[in-house]
Amino acid sequence: MYHALMAGSDYTYMLRILQRNPDRIRMDRLGEYMRQFAELLGTENFPTFKGIKQASTGLKADIPVERQHYTKLRLVEAKTNFESRPARILRSIEDLMGKDAIKEAQLLDSVGNVVYLFRGHVEEPDKVPKLQQQGIVDGIVTGIVGADDTMHLHLRDHFDQDLKLVIRNENLARDLLKQFREGHVRLTVHGTWHRTDFGWVPESNKCTVESFEVLEETPLQDVFMEIAEIPGNGWKSLDDPIFEWEKLRGLH
Repeated sequence: MYHALMAGSDYTYMLRILQRNPDRIRMDRLGEYMRQFAELLGTENFPTFKGIKQASTGLKADIPVERQHYTKLRLVEAKTNFESRPARILRSIEDLMGKDAIKEAQLLDSVGNVVYLFRGHVEEPDKVPKLQQQGIVDGIVTGIVGADDTMHLHLRDHFDQDLKLVIRNENLARDLLKQFREGHVRLTVHGTWHRTDFGWVPESNKCTVESFEVLEETPLQDVFMEIAEIPGNGWKSLDDPIFEWEKLRGLH
């Protein structure tokens, strides 16, 4: 009976991260979910990667038939023995989800049964630091929606985050629409900002676009070459000016 059930599926277990598509998760974070998922199943049980299901983000893993019983026992231990290593991995995955603001994930078996429901430890909104301010945000325009006086701008920033900003000026919206996937723009926005791992960012649909400018797309290496030609400029003496610039920006 067990082998008959397995025949219709290309995986033994799936970690399904709800309401978050693969292209909305940083690659390093996705790799960390895969690593911890493998540890939960037991690396000694030789789990192999069987692909990603696009409905939300489903990480599929296959376990050799002769090791599936041991994986099942390990998952039972994870759910019943709070002090066990498998249980600690369960909590580690939930901590990781919380940092990514992911509320729920599922561990599914080969026939779609929920073996375990993960609950991300997401910080409550009223505990997230916020402030009202005018600020600058750079990114690529990925869409504008809305048919009334209030339109919503979709922007992909440098951290690959999707931001939603409000536009209340129709002419401004038309001008921004001309920049759809044309390059980077710099927006001046005013409204509610909240603190994240990437610093202060505009809260979704709580910041209004006041103006914008199109950013120069000249490669940074070329910019520093031009600066280095200015007499008495200190950048010319540096072995790696881009690295030093990134240090000044807090990127290292």
